[in-house]
Amino acid sequence: MFTTFRRPLRHQRRLICFPFAGGGESHFRDWAGRIPDADVVAARLAGRESRFAEPAQNDFSALLDELVGAIEPFLGAQNTLFGHSFGGLLAFEVARNLETRGHGPALVIISGCDAPRTIVSAPKPQDLSDDVLLAGLAAHSAVPSEMVESRELMGLVLPAFRADLRAKASYRIDPAARPLGRPVRLYYGTEEAFDPEQAREGWAEVVSGTITMSGFPGGHFFVNSARQDVLDTISKDMARARL
Repeated sequence: MFTTFRRPLRHQRRLICFPFAGGGESHFRDWAGRIPDADVVAARLAGRESRFAEPAQNDFSALLDELVGAIEPFLGAQNTLFGHSFGGLLAFEVARNLETRGHGPALVIISGCDAPRTIVSAPKPQDLSDDVLLAGLAAHSAVPSEMVESRELMGLVLPAFRADLRAKASYRIDPAARPLGRPVRLYYGTEEAFDPEQAREGWAEVVSGTITMSGFPGGHFFVNSARQDVLDTISKDMARARL
């Protein structure tokens, strides 16, 4: 359920990545080798790319259990968990689960992702029409424009995207769960509809560790438009992180 992109694990620091809704591991392929002295590992979610033939998981709790069950072989290092958008929520909940078992990461980077309470109270878009979903993907530059214009290609992408939206809609806050005690970095696009201070306050409800923030030029998918800035910042943040 995770890939190292056929690269051996050689370093004591490791970046474990979780993709945005509908996204796959290939988004992080060119990150491998670009984080100094660190390995890059990416989650391989069902229903897309190398696991296209498998049905996508549309229940958040079940997806979380699958990820936590598969991540153990990658825990023998100083880990940083990174997730963008829906992947940010996955990274947070995986980190919190690992912490309860004594394997908390050195750092969690939550990128372009609202706080849990905001997510739970937000409208649920999983049942929107294909045309509306495609328009949203195009507006956020989530996929290349040539893919949006190809119904055949989008017919391959939309099922996984819808499954992730349904998984996100099924997410519930566990009132008995302890706040995450590890440091958290919040990344956001300076041009997206996002209130940094409101986000910090929201995440502080579920995080007892230090919360710091970095803004990047661009909209919601600043991880694409400002990729080198993001990678440079990840490298610096990982170098400062300590277990």
